[in-house]
Amino acid sequence: MSRRLFNRGRAAASSSSSTSTSTTTVTALPDYEPLSFPLSATARKELIDLSNNRGTAPYESQLKESIRHLGLSVSELNERLRRGQDRLAALRERREEKGTAKAEEEQRLEEEIPAFEKEVERLTRESERALRDLIDRKAELEDEAAVLDDLSTAATTSAIGQARGAAASQGRRRPANVLGSDGEDEADQKGDVEGEQAVSSILDTFRELRAKKRAEYNGLSAHGRYALNNDYVGFKKLWHEAAAGEDGPPLPDASRWFSSNGEPDMTVPGRDGHNGALDDDDDVAVSRENLSINCPLTLLPMKEPYRSRKCPHTFEKAAILDYLPLRGERQCPQTGCSQTFSRARFEHDFYLDEAMKRRIQRWQQAEQHERDMDDEDDEDEANESLLLAREHQTRGSGRIVKKEER
Repeated sequence: MSRRLFNRGRAAASSSSSTSTSTTTVTALPDYEPLSFPLSATARKELIDLSNNRGTAPYESQLKESIRHLGLSVSELNERLRRGQDRLAALRERREEKGTAKAEEEQRLEEEIPAFEKEVERLTRESERALRDLIDRKAELEDEAAVLDDLSTAATTSAIGQARGAAASQGRRRPANVLGSDGEDEADQKGDVEGEQAVSSILDTFRELRAKKRAEYNGLSAHGRYALNNDYVGFKKLWHEAAAGEDGPPLPDASRWFSSNGEPDMTVPGRDGHNGALDDDDDVAVSRENLSINCPLTLLPMKEPYRSRKCPHTFEKAAILDYLPLRGERQCPQTGCSQTFSRARFEHDFYLDEAMKRRIQRWQQAEQHERDMDDEDDEDEANESLLLAREHQTRGSGRIVKKEER
């Protein structure tokens, strides 16, 4: 019995020793790494195609048209209001000069204009807010395009890295008898890590980059977001010229379009005693612009007037594009202006001046009306000459008849 107990003790000791030995030889597990999803060649190609052709052209076109119609609508509203105010002022001045009673038209305008003025101001402010919203949406599209471009570039770079890593790994392969226990040496592991560079999640990366772009945009001041934006500048000019008139005070400098808390300044210079924050002659000198409808390059009335954001000069689009070199910069063609432009930044430095375009259209309409009036005058003179000739002929025939009777 003592021998059986002794054998059992030896077996237990042997089992304990075996367990201890196996415990010490277990390999530690590596740190957890999230799953990676390397893009296949097809996926990379589709991502690049998405970056190059996102299918947003109709959306961008609709945004552009909406911005244009907002500006033209606000211009028409404020121009109607200004014409009514000018008409009322003329009637009052005429009545005071003559000392007569108030006419029916003057009384009607006095009743209608205050309500119309409030409505125009409300619609103008709503349109300005809608315009800023459209500009934000355009910026979002532009940021999205930049993010997709970055992703497609990263995907291409990743593919090149994978190919180089695979080639390097094959070149560094050693014979099986010198490989480690896992069948791969440390150099191979390093090459594989450098070569793969796989994006853990393309969707997560897209969202992360887009959020970064959005944060950068939201971090801009109202002046940085809108006052330097060509669409907002064009809207501001349309509104100002319609409200203040071509002969009214100039548009204040863009640095004064927004208050410190980001609220837009929509007061009309010259209306109700406002001077639009123009307090000295320097502001007026800076804000003055050349009102000529002729292009400084072609010396002809412009059809597509494009205004510079750097200086107060406007040119025919085709003419200024021909003037700018394919590479490098060139000085503004307006005499005495030191600003420089490049064709590569044309869309950023120039914008379609809708206010100038409307001014040219009004000038053309006035010219056409004057020609029509001249034609009517010429026709009236011709008719009068024909009547005189017929009358003279009739009188001459009468004298001939009387002479024959004698």
